[in-house]
Formats: sequence, structure tokens, C-alpha cells
Amino acid sequence: MARRGDAALREHLVREARIEQGVRARRAPFLAVGGVAVLGWVGWGLHELLRLGAGDAAAILAAPVAVGVTGAAGAAVAIGWRRQLGGHHRRFAIVTTAAAAWVGVVSLFSPASWTAMAVLVLGAIGLCSRWQAAHAVPQPGPDAAAQAARWSRGTAASAAGTSRVEIAEMVQRWEERIAAERGPIPDSQLVEPQVLPAAVRFTVATVPGSTSFDTAHALRGRIASGLQRPSSRIVLEPSDVDESMFDLTVITRDVLADGVPYTGPVYHDGRVEIGAFADGDDTATYTAADRAGARNGLATGEPGSGKSAFLESVGMGLLSSGSWHLMFGDGDPEGGSSPLLMKVAHWSAAGPEGVLAQLTALEVLLEVRSMVKATLTIGTDGRPVAKTDPRQPSAREIHPCPAFPGVQWILDELQRLVSDPLLVSVKFAERLERLVRIGRKYGIGLLVGTQSLLLADYGNRSPLRGYLANRNLFAFRNSNKSERAVVAGLEISPSVLPTGGGYAFSAGAGRLAMLRVAWAPDMARHAEGLDSATLDSDSELAMAPHRPVPVDEDDALTEQLARLAAWRQAAGHPAPGGTPATPSTPGSPVSSVFADPAQITVPAALTGDNIIPMPVRGSLPVLGAVPADLDALSGTQRAVLDAVRGGQRATGAIAGAAEVTTSAASKALSALADLGLVTKAGHGQWDAALAGAGQQR
Repeated sequence: MARRGDAALREHLVREARIEQGVRARRAPFLAVGGVAVLGWVGWGLHELLRLGAGDAAAILAAPVAVGVTGAAGAAVAIGWRRQLGGHHRRFAIVTTAAAAWVGVVSLFSPASWTAMAVLVLGAIGLCSRWQAAHAVPQPGPDAAAQAARWSRGTAASAAGTSRVEIAEMVQRWEERIAAERGPIPDSQLVEPQVLPAAVRFTVATVPGSTSFDTAHALRGRIASGLQRPSSRIVLEPSDVDESMFDLTVITRDVLADGVPYTGPVYHDGRVEIGAFADGDDTATYTAADRAGARNGLATGEPGSGKSAFLESVGMGLLSSGSWHLMFGDGDPEGGSSPLLMKVAHWSAAGPEGVLAQLTALEVLLEVRSMVKATLTIGTDGRPVAKTDPRQPSAREIHPCPAFPGVQWILDELQRLVSDPLLVSVKFAERLERLVRIGRKYGIGLLVGTQSLLLADYGNRSPLRGYLANRNLFAFRNSNKSERAVVAGLEISPSVLPTGGGYAFSAGAGRLAMLRVAWAPDMARHAEGLDSATLDSDSELAMAPHRPVPVDEDDALTEQLARLAAWRQAAGHPAPGGTPATPSTPGSPVSSVFADPAQITVPAALTGDNIIPMPVRGSLPVLGAVPADLDALSGTQRAVLDAVRGGQRATGAIAGAAEVTTSAASKALSALADLGLVTKAGHGQWDAALAGAGQQR
């Protein structure tokens, strides 16, 4: 019954479109009569001008000129309306000949006479009567009226840009070219038409047993050709009810061309909103966690395709959740892939050494959380809580929540990391694969950005690529046509995506439609005041020995400027003021380091000698664990400490009082806590140390 009702609705849709076409067609004879009359007056005007300027003999030339113009106009209409004329081509030729004859006659004699106008009108009625009969407008019956009401309720969005005529043309093309005997999907039907803000969605019903969705999707190019649409605007998606049916979405209006504005991070129930789909019907999301635990992700695309904006959008959403600890590792030693993530992440690192330290910390965290998980059970709200009875079942996974924040590691430029000699020697790719295999159970997720889906980008480890792409795969544009991006088991080439950045195909939200990532040039301002998650004490203790000593932003900039100045001096480059610098003498310290670019080395990884001894949380501060003079603290740490001692307790309030970002305040608080100068009173709450070294001046 449902299938029969859908077919009736489809027939009504086609009938409505034909009515609209018929109304326009019935106006054509009236427009033609007006055009012929105008040509007659123009011919008469030309006749009079020639008579006055060159005499009666020359005036006769006005008639063939007018006849020729009329014939050319008729030929142009016949070419432009060749489909609409159908079987009326012969009659149209007769009408054109008669119109040309009338224009030629009245060019010699005034068209103002009643006789001439009567001949024109009566002749048009006689010659166009069959055309008008063929385009009669039928009166809808009661059933059609009911179907029209149903259609109006179900397609209120049709005013957004998709007319019934367009939809009817799609249906007609499907029947004639795709559902035909030799078409891609014979005997198929389009049912359940639904108008979306920027597209039309149908359900394609095929003969059960004749085809499958995989077969139909492989024919997507032929379907796009039959509908006369670009393949990027044809979306085929499987049905979760019947394998003999699938959804067809035809995008009719480009809502992504002007970009998707970024209005701030949105996180809900483990999902981060990152953009919009091309059909305007849904929001693209990244699944950071679901019932199975934390999830991994993969973003691929050529440089400039929008990967970094996507990674930033995910990172901002997780920071706003209050349930995630964000780590960012950049394969670029200078940290240039995403300055935003370098600034706002709880722990950011650039280059092989820094990334290796992060991996080591996460491996230790895995071991610690495997012990912690056995002491947890699932509370009534679905979140992990400590066991109060040994007989309570242990938690299967640690789901990210404020009490046990998840740890999301965003790793950009993976293709550079897996080929680095240092990381190859420590089996980086193999260790990374182990992390993504089992991190889900312990609230640890990895989101990777790289330039392609080719195996070399993953250290030639196909399981690593498979685990990363299992739940969240975002394939951005890649003009390398030899690469085929496998989305949900289906081959879609990223080369068909538009240029402009941010366009991608995604398997993360169960959609195969094209999407575009939201972006704004001032995304950093949305990071201010975000609810920063604080790791549980066990996780913090596990990772703390591997974290680098926090570096003040002013100190970091000063160090970079000093390195650049030293290189300029060694290379003989002009100083900023324009005065050429004198190259250092051979054998000097600066010359020995910077004279040969091949000798420039990345600083070695931090060792245990660089770690400041950390007191046990909750115990009295240890005198030797803090500097004897608080002036040894960085500017940010001192400002944060003064804010805490001034009575501010919440992380956001402390950041506001210290005039620093929330992320910088969180890092400074962690360092001050390690030094025993502040203590953590609860989630996002801090107190100044009451005694001991924390009070020394």
C-alpha cells in the first residue's frame, strides 16, 4: 500500500509539472502574434524611410528584409524550442511561412488597417488551434486535490530553489534513461520525493534480486550522466531497511560555495559539529566517543585542502566539552601546521622528539588506566565511578567525563613522522598502531592528519590505516587521481571535490554526501573562556614525568628571535636595520653550528635530568622541590600564582585575573601544583598552598 501511494504521489508530481509547462506553452501563440505585429510595423517604418530617402523603387526592398528577419526569428525559436515543439515542427514551419508573408505584405501597405489586423488574429487562431488543444490545462479531481495537499505539506521547502518542473524533469530522465530496458538500473522507480533546502531526495525502488546498493553505487557516474548533473552532486546512500531500495539525493543549489561560517565550538554526547552537508539537510559531525568508548579518526588531503581547519574545529569542540584532555603533536618541527592548536592544547609538541615524548606518555597512561579500570564500575548515569562493593561488575570502558576525562591526541603531518629516522628506529608506526588498537577502552583517541591514503603515509602498516579510518574518515580534496579514497567500503575519488578548501567526503556521520568544514579567520577568540578539563590524579601522575617543563610564551619568542639572529649573522644576511651582518669567523661557536645548514639539529629530547622533582599530591610541599626565589618563575606562572593567592579559585576566573588564556592558565596551574605552590581542590578549582615552600619569598 505504501509503495502504491508513493507511486500515486510521484504521478501527481509529474502531472503538476506538466500543468505548469502547459500554462507557459499556451501563452506562446499570444506572444507570437505580438511579435509578428511588431515586425510588421518595423517593416512599414523601413518602407517609409526608404521611400522618403531613395524613392518608391528602393522602398520595395523593405519587404524582403522584413520577410528575412521574420524567417530568421522563426528558425531561432524552432532551434531553441526543439524539445517543446515535439510533433509540431511541420505546423510551426507553416506558421512561420504565414507570418513572414503577412509581414512582407504589410511592409508595403500600412498594418494599421483593420483588415490586416483581422487577418493576423484569425490566421493565428486557425493555425494555432491544434497547439492550444495539445496543451490544454486539465482540471484536478478530488483525489488530485488531496494529493496536492499532501504534497504541499511534505515539500514546504520547495520555495528554497527547487521547482516542481525541475523535479519532474528528474523523474522523466530517470524513467527514460536509467530505468529503461538498457539503462543502468532497469525497471527501477523514484518514490517518496522529498524537497530539502538545497536538494531533492528520492527513494529508489528496484526489482528485488535484480541489483544491490553496491552495484548501483558503482554506476553512479552513469546515473549522473542520465540526470545531466555533476557526479559530485549525486549522492547515493544505502537503506537500513531493504537492500533492494536506496536513497538518491540530487543537489540542486550550492549552499557551500560561500563557505560555512564558524560560530563557535559545539559538543554534544560525544560528537563535535564541524560543518554542513551540501544538501543543507544535516550538520556534519566528528564522533569522538560513543557507547563503545573513545574513537579514532583520519583526515587526508593535499596541502591547502582544509585538513588543519578540520583538526582545529575538532580540537575546539573537545576543549569546550569539559570532558577531554587535548594533546596536539605536529610533524613540522617549527609547529607551523596549526598555530591555534599549538596555543590552546593542554599539551602541544612539534617535531619528532616532542611527539615521541607524547607517545611514551600515552603508553604509560594505557598501563595505568588498565589498572584503574578494574577499580571502576558504571554509575546510574552511564559514567565510570569507583567501586563500593567488590561484587560490582567492572567497567568495560572508561567513557570520557569530567571525573575521568578522555585524552584526544591530534597528530598532524603523519607522513613526515613515520619517515623520520629517529621515529623509525624506535618503531613509531608499530607503537602507534598498538595505541589505536586498545586505546578505545581507556578513553584514549587518536585523530591523524596526513596527505593521502597511500600506505607509505602510515609507515606501510595497513592495519594502522584501517583502525584510524574505521569510524571517522574525512577525505579532503586530492588532485592525485591515482588515489582512490575508500569511504565506508565505496570508492569515491577526492579529485571530484571542488577547489576552495574545506570540502570533504565523510564516513563519520553515516552520510556519503559532500560536506564543507566551518571556518573563520578569528577562530582563536572562541577559545577564550572554554571549560578546560583537568585529568584525574592517576592519569596526571602517569603523564607528568614525560611532559616538558612549561615555557613562558615571552621566553619562547625571545629564544626563536635569538636563533634567527644567530643564523642571519652566520650566513651574512642583512640585519633587520638593513646593515649587513659580519659573518662569524671560522671556528667560532656560532659558525660551527650555523655555517653549514646540514649541521642544524633539532634540540635533543628532554631527559630525567630536566624534570623537577614533583611532590605527591596532597602532601606537604618539599623544600627542595621548588625554587628558593619565586622570581625564577615565568611571567605567566607568577601572574597565575598571584591570582590564586588573591582569592580566585576557578580556572576561568584565574585566567581572567592573570590576563592570560584559559589554556595558558591551566598549564601554569599544573606546573605550580607540581612545585607545591598551589593545590587542586576539585574539578577546575584551585587553592594556594598554606605552608612550606609555597610561602617562601
